[in-house]
Amino acid sequence: MRQFVAPFLPDSKGRLRLQGKDYRYLSTVLRLRQGDVLPVRFPDGSLVNMEVWEIGNKFIELRLSDREETTERGVSALEIDREEAGDEIWLFQFVAKAQKMDLIIRQATEVGVSYIVPVQSAFSVQVDSADRKERWRRIVREARQQSGSPRDTQVLSPCSLEKALQTWEEMAPRGKGFVLYEEVGGSKTFHQGIVSYLKDGAEDKRQCALVAGCEGGISREELALMESKGFIPIHFRTNILRAETAALYGLAVLQNLLTEYDTWQLKESIY
Repeated sequence: MRQFVAPFLPDSKGRLRLQGKDYRYLSTVLRLRQGDVLPVRFPDGSLVNMEVWEIGNKFIELRLSDREETTERGVSALEIDREEAGDEIWLFQFVAKAQKMDLIIRQATEVGVSYIVPVQSAFSVQVDSADRKERWRRIVREARQQSGSPRDTQVLSPCSLEKALQTWEEMAPRGKGFVLYEEVGGSKTFHQGIVSYLKDGAEDKRQCALVAGCEGGISREELALMESKGFIPIHFRTNILRAETAALYGLAVLQNLLTEYDTWQLKESIY
């Protein structure tokens, strides 16, 4: 665990008392002991070190600590914070089968996606939004704790493609959208699709959306609708990818293009 994502802020004295599942997770799964220090992420996005102050039969109490070293080994959440880019990535995921959808949401959270929008499409699985949203919320929290992601990844309610595109237009009017598509004709490479946006984008926060299909793919009518809204079809010249593989592959490429734009645009070797 790179960080513990707290469900609420500490009290006025800097104390955080946890019970139930959080108590069992910290005391039984992580086996924290009195005096251990761990990074804690609060709902407001702040990250602080807290010390295990007391462990009772049904609760564990943490207190704000000025100690810099934590019990966790490896890269700390604080180091990840320093490297965090300001770009905002959206994933419009056509709803896949339950286990695959869970995996996609977990991996997208670990990558640092800001918004995940489950889309009910022509070929997608129909879901009970109330039941699934609660499960997805837990998956996001677990993934953030494991990865140390500072992004408060939000999973929106499942909706139609039309509603998803409307939401994107309202929240990212100057953003750029891309659709992973299986056919070569009419598609571009990711570099071709994004280079003009990155060259022209002088904004501090760039907003990009990626649309990934489910097991049945994306219909031509759905593709045409997205193209009419400015989304660019992207085709990867690689093997046939599963829905869950394609989503992660696409997010990784998009994030790499955003974070390393200043490097890959150079014509001369940097070595």
